[in-house]
Amino acid sequence: MKFPEPTELSVGFFVWSFYVAYILLIAKFALIFENQNHKIMKKALFIVVAFFIMVSLSAQVTFGPKVGFTLSKYGYKYSSSLEYKEPESKFKLGPAIGFMMNVPILEFLSFQPSLMYSKKGTGVDVAFRESGDAVITGYERVRVSYLELPLNLSLGLKIGTFKFQIFAGPYFAYAIAGKHKWDYEENVNGNRKDIKGDEKITFKNEVPTEDFENTKPYQRPFDLGINFGVGYKVKSVLLNLGYAMGFSNLQPEVQGDDSYATDHKYYNRTIFVSAAWLFE
Repeated sequence: MKFPEPTELSVGFFVWSFYVAYILLIAKFALIFENQNHKIMKKALFIVVAFFIMVSLSAQVTFGPKVGFTLSKYGYKYSSSLEYKEPESKFKLGPAIGFMMNVPILEFLSFQPSLMYSKKGTGVDVAFRESGDAVITGYERVRVSYLELPLNLSLGLKIGTFKFQIFAGPYFAYAIAGKHKWDYEENVNGNRKDIKGDEKITFKNEVPTEDFENTKPYQRPFDLGINFGVGYKVKSVLLNLGYAMGFSNLQPEVQGDDSYATDHKYYNRTIFVSAAWLFE
């Protein structure tokens, strides 16, 4: 990717306009996905991806491995009608590994798709009193593995001899594995008892009532969001720091309870750092 001099203002104005339009299109995708209108979303996504594939056919493409790590947690958004508040979540560290392409569109505008394996999740500390004299303290941890497809547009910026980029775009992710782990201590008048365990997460959009009542862990498998950030290029190595904000509610519907998923929303929130080695 070439980096422009700051004096190229006329081309820069066009590129920034195109960039803003792309971000607005991403927001439209997010609204469509949140409203569960998957057919329209798939058509719109196909049009955007097909456009960039056509551009890439005549461009000098570079590609290579991409590795990094994520710091992720859940952003909870419960209904105000509930008697209890959202839990305070904590970031969890996870790996991210895959491949990245850099497809030039204009002199300093590039399309940068990636295919990644990433691990996300959340941590929640637990402290509450059960009926009687029992006090429960401990933590819960959730780890979910995703296959993720970020589709970013990047703008190259040259400041002196330093080469930077800013990027933004949607990501599409599908959960392939997950585990819910808990570690509690029950204290009843000084008598302590450890309660530990873990269970695999089942990924479904709708949960049977009997399974929900048995507190089995469920989560929606599909996730869509937007990621954005900054990068710095050193020869063939591209370093990125960014933030990914999920727009799709991960809480499944519960059969017989139309309001549960909307009353107990939660979303992926992720900080990520990566390094990509790009080769022609």
